[in-house]
Amino acid sequence: MFIVLFHDSEIRHTIAMPLPASGPGRDEVRVWHAHVDDVLADETIVAGARSTLSGAERDRYDRYRLDVDRRMFLLGRTMSRALVGRALDLPPDAWEWREGPHGRPEIARPATALRFNIAHSAGLVVCALACEREVGVDVEDLTRPPIDQKMVRRYCAPDEIADIDAQGPNWRDRFLTYWTLKEAYLKARGVGISVPLGEISFSLRPDGIGMRFLGSLEGTPGDWTFHLARPTDRHVMAVAASSTDGAPPSISVSRYG
Repeated sequence: MFIVLFHDSEIRHTIAMPLPASGPGRDEVRVWHAHVDDVLADETIVAGARSTLSGAERDRYDRYRLDVDRRMFLLGRTMSRALVGRALDLPPDAWEWREGPHGRPEIARPATALRFNIAHSAGLVVCALACEREVGVDVEDLTRPPIDQKMVRRYCAPDEIADIDAQGPNWRDRFLTYWTLKEAYLKARGVGISVPLGEISFSLRPDGIGMRFLGSLEGTPGDWTFHLARPTDRHVMAVAASSTDGAPPSISVSRYG
């Protein structure tokens, strides 16, 4: 258990947060998830956590119109800072955060082989850590507003479309599963959705999750490991990790807070 201290001129608060005893090894990826209602439970805790943000982060926090969006942003920052800090054996505020390609979060200082990624949806925040490999994570709300079925043919590969159509009334959940896998992969690579999503084809097999590239993406390196989880009844989460030296990492998912 690691205690994160929040300070301002008048407030000193603590939040108890479970953290790894050490950083992830080369052969593993560790993922945590938490809901804002469980960690940022009242305005006193929110105010203390907000006081730890940088000026630019506070400006971004204040621009969110909805309270749940503000709290997801805040939890994503404080949770990531604590997890990365513990893995580096540093206080949460002793390492420097930067935005990489297409907003991918990165560790600017100190120099490290550690990588991390975050995502949030409908109150749930997730953070993934890996060492000496790229990592991406995405989470989607299965109860989100209706999805236009035209998105299936716009963003999915032919085999994915056939699988989604075969689900009948449950097609939406299967589409969001594929979408989450694609997002996790793109976030790990730091390329954004400029890549043609319909040319990334996933398969949900009994022996694991496969990926292949079509069209203009043929020949793209495919040494990646993927993991799907349902951290809550309403959320689906996907993790993507590059398989260095052809060795797939183990991927563990834990509740945070």
